[in-house]
Amino acid sequence: MTRQTLIYLSIVFLATACSMVAPSPQVHLGELDLRTFPFESESAVVLQGDWKFFPGEFDVPSDATAPTYLPVPALWNQLPLRSGAADGKGYGTYVLDIKLPEETQIYSVYLPEVRTAFRLVAGNRSLVSGMPGHTKESTTPSAQGQSFTISAKDKLQIRIEVSNFHHKEGGLPNAPVFGLAEGVQNYILSQSTVDLALTGAIFMFGLYHFILFFYRNKQREAFYFGFFCLVFAIRIPFIGSKTIYAMFPNIPWDLVIYAEYASVFVLGILFLWFVDGLFPRFIDTKIILYSSAYVQFMLVYGLIIKPEIYTQFEVVFQVLGIVYAVFLGIRLYQMVAKGLPDAGIFFLGYLILFAGFVYDVFLAYSGGGDSTLSQIAVFLFFGVQSTIVTLRTARTFRKKLLLKEEFETINEQFILTNRFYAKFIPRDFLTHLGKESIEEVRLGDSSEREITVLFADIWEYWDIIYSIPLENRMLFTNSYLGRIGPCVRKNNGFIDKYIGSAIMALFDGGIQNSIKAAEDIQWELEKYNERRRTFGYLPLHAGIGIHSGDTMLGILGEEERLESTVISDTVNLSSRIQGLTKKYGARILVSLTSLMLHEDLDTIPYRILDFVRVKGKQETVMIAEVLIPDIDAISNKKIENREQFEAAIFDYERADFVSALEGFRAVFANNPEDLAAQIYIERCEYYQTAGVGEDWDGVSAWEK
Repeated sequence: MTRQTLIYLSIVFLATACSMVAPSPQVHLGELDLRTFPFESESAVVLQGDWKFFPGEFDVPSDATAPTYLPVPALWNQLPLRSGAADGKGYGTYVLDIKLPEETQIYSVYLPEVRTAFRLVAGNRSLVSGMPGHTKESTTPSAQGQSFTISAKDKLQIRIEVSNFHHKEGGLPNAPVFGLAEGVQNYILSQSTVDLALTGAIFMFGLYHFILFFYRNKQREAFYFGFFCLVFAIRIPFIGSKTIYAMFPNIPWDLVIYAEYASVFVLGILFLWFVDGLFPRFIDTKIILYSSAYVQFMLVYGLIIKPEIYTQFEVVFQVLGIVYAVFLGIRLYQMVAKGLPDAGIFFLGYLILFAGFVYDVFLAYSGGGDSTLSQIAVFLFFGVQSTIVTLRTARTFRKKLLLKEEFETINEQFILTNRFYAKFIPRDFLTHLGKESIEEVRLGDSSEREITVLFADIWEYWDIIYSIPLENRMLFTNSYLGRIGPCVRKNNGFIDKYIGSAIMALFDGGIQNSIKAAEDIQWELEKYNERRRTFGYLPLHAGIGIHSGDTMLGILGEEERLESTVISDTVNLSSRIQGLTKKYGARILVSLTSLMLHEDLDTIPYRILDFVRVKGKQETVMIAEVLIPDIDAISNKKIENREQFEAAIFDYERADFVSALEGFRAVFANNPEDLAAQIYIERCEYYQTAGVGEDWDGVSAWEK
């Protein structure tokens, strides 16, 4: 159902409600002749006119002579001399004698809300709303309308005992409705249906604007107008026929009056924010902020004091409201004069809303009862707002059509550029930073996490570089690196940096991924060497160092030059471990603490290699050599001699150099290419001669 349909249906409800009340004959001097009234049409009559009035009296005898007459609907405040209540406070009894048709019929009387309390008596039946009393203490206020049915013929006397000590206004602001029971009940039902229809329709309209704001959160006017609709929808059950009592029969009278007054202030300021969102900066923000502060004060003020006090300022509030509305109207007219988009149609809608507001203020001041004109005006204004939204959407759509082709071209260029830049800052690095694309990266972005760092470099790189022509050096380097990159990526890692022939790769999935990547690199290098041998080139040997630990990934540099990097002691140690590979003749070296984290450690052949202190570090680290079966004869011999080698390592750590030397010599004799065994042989021979101190810890210090 569209918003326009809701508006039309609501107007139909209003028209239906109005048609259920026939043109009413006027009450004259407390009497009304309904003998010829067409009750059979199920129409009801509004009992308005001059009623008998007995100020300061309850329990008036049926044949008592009235001292005065008061118009209904009207407030005592407008008739202070005849009502005897100059300030609207007091009590009294309204009396009306009705002449009816001769046949007995079931009639019904419905009296909408009175400001504080009433008792309705007709024939032998009565009902109360609240509890009317002679004093403030004996009066229980209520704003609930009441109705009852009665069997009558020929004539009927209706008495309404009214008291008011809690509100500025006393009297009957609404005229009773009288007719056959079915007609009056239909009238009451229609009034409630209209209120519910208005509430539901306005609520849905507000919900629509909230959804609009959710998808287009730059449209502040949608949020404020949605909030405006929500408050207005909540206000409707608290005014008019007070349908709030149907849902909450025991709701306090103070709360009903507070909601009626407070909602007006909230609606006013929300409307101001809505206009500011629709036409930014056209109303001074300070005015809006000061008005908001005033509204907040009035809301708190109304909670603290009683309605008896703050209703005294109703006229002041009404005057301020009119001044506020006139000021806003002037500003809107100035928008129209300046030719702002949609200002003209919005100003037209505002005039309709302003007319409904002024008419309601007039009725409230004159005591002429409630009117649905303000609701109709609001709905018409909603139609205007819908038109504005439609126009703006249409303009936006036209702009999109005009920009579509240009956008697609720019978007294609953007995608290509983004893919190109992704080669400089890997997608995985952005993921670790919590970024969707490179455009979101800012200087200082960082993320701390546990990462495995892999360094790989060619031992013979610089010897080869200096032996080939300058123009071939870049080709040679890229030829080698082009084989290394895929080995890293297929094992869930990414290359963070190229440092000459060296790479620094990062792995976030555990040590096993980095170990597998290192093995793949060595196998890929063997394939590359086979090709190099066919051209008579020297074979390449790569050393790989691996270590895991906490790292800080981030963006360094300055605003005009950014670079992704990793700052961590883990990076430094991994690089130092890689630097030891050539000294030990090892393909892959891993810190033992990191290797122990491998999920399938039993499947990896490795040997404990040394307990070292690398350059720039005071801490010591135990390193292990990961061995690759069948990659070459040297590696197979190392795997074969692993237990004997590690036994000699343990003897070495205990300073048992005789036993250690024997073990290392046996390993070296079986595998003369094992540089680690040769290093230990030289150490053992030296320490056998030089001796060691009591602080011997077996740590090898590498300063280069």
